[in-house]
Amino acid sequence: MTKIYLDNNATTPLAPTVAAKITEALGFWANPSSNNENAKLAASEIAEARRNLAKLFNTRPDSVIFTSGGTESNNWIIHSAISRAKNRISAAKKPHVITSCIEHPSILEPLKVREENGEIDVTYIAINPQTGQISPSTVLLAVRPETCLVTIMLANNETGVIQPIREIFREIRQKSIILHSDVAQGAGKLSIDLADLQADAITVVGHKFYGPRSGALVLGPEFESDLEPMIYGGGQEMGRRSGTENTPMIVGLGEAARIFLADGQQIENHLREIRDYFEQQLKIHLPTAAHLVHFQQSPRLPNTSSVAFFNYSPHSCDLVERAQTFSASTCAACHKNECSPVLIACGLNFATASKTVRFSFGRQTKKSEIDTVIQELVQLCM
Repeated sequence: MTKIYLDNNATTPLAPTVAAKITEALGFWANPSSNNENAKLAASEIAEARRNLAKLFNTRPDSVIFTSGGTESNNWIIHSAISRAKNRISAAKKPHVITSCIEHPSILEPLKVREENGEIDVTYIAINPQTGQISPSTVLLAVRPETCLVTIMLANNETGVIQPIREIFREIRQKSIILHSDVAQGAGKLSIDLADLQADAITVVGHKFYGPRSGALVLGPEFESDLEPMIYGGGQEMGRRSGTENTPMIVGLGEAARIFLADGQQIENHLREIRDYFEQQLKIHLPTAAHLVHFQQSPRLPNTSSVAFFNYSPHSCDLVERAQTFSASTCAACHKNECSPVLIACGLNFATASKTVRFSFGRQTKKSEIDTVIQELVQLCM
């Protein structure tokens, strides 16, 4: 029996029309920078994908830069912000970056390396354990004259909690600091307006919303001229990212954007309906003392439930491995003596964090499947 897939925050399957567009685009094999007819066709398809991404985030097509994925986009914004800062502050001072302690490793690791090398200072903002959110006032208090970048994710992939990005960025909008948000988990689940977020740049990842494993860095108009290239060469992507374009993946990403543009509200409503039904059924069939939905009162992604199961005696990894009807996630690679650092950073104790499973529902998830999952969870956790 094929297991019910409830790990959509890790990756989503390709939407059928995305797969079809990628397959079709394999025929656009010419170099888009050339001037023959086939090359012009490839360039046209890329331009259409760029327009779709721009519409998705309510910005201009020239603001969209296609990348290999979220890791590249996040590393790039860090590289650019630090390089820009070194040209603007005294050599006696280090560039300073503000981030949260629950960011994706593609933010935390490059910052950690530069911090350990003595290149930068980093402030890691703590999470309110009651809400799973950052306090905007805490970010504002952390700002220094040397602060060159504030990078905070829109929504956490493990807890699903949405951060108050607009409030945070609005407070420091006029301070000549680059404001970046990794929106990988929000794109394709929520409507996202770049200007409304008050962001200079956002990171987009295709395989989180039924697209390919490629991505984009989308820039605000005030930051476009300040982005320093990290890859030099033939001047593709308007001189910002050199390298011959990966036409099929770009076209697939554009199609994923088009799908949400056409059906975004319906998609969001379906995801929320499924998530709420799952949590309602948990409440009906499992005693309150047997489970806890983390941060249920906070704004969350419409598809994500992070749940601790207290009556399951082994570790949550064991629960996921034993499950016969569904695939979910324990949020991190963990074992008997380790659990998700994100959950710990959010204020959960080890006993609770180690019994937590993340369920991330998809556009394809049905209520009948939720009934099946609940039935097995009752068997495992009663």
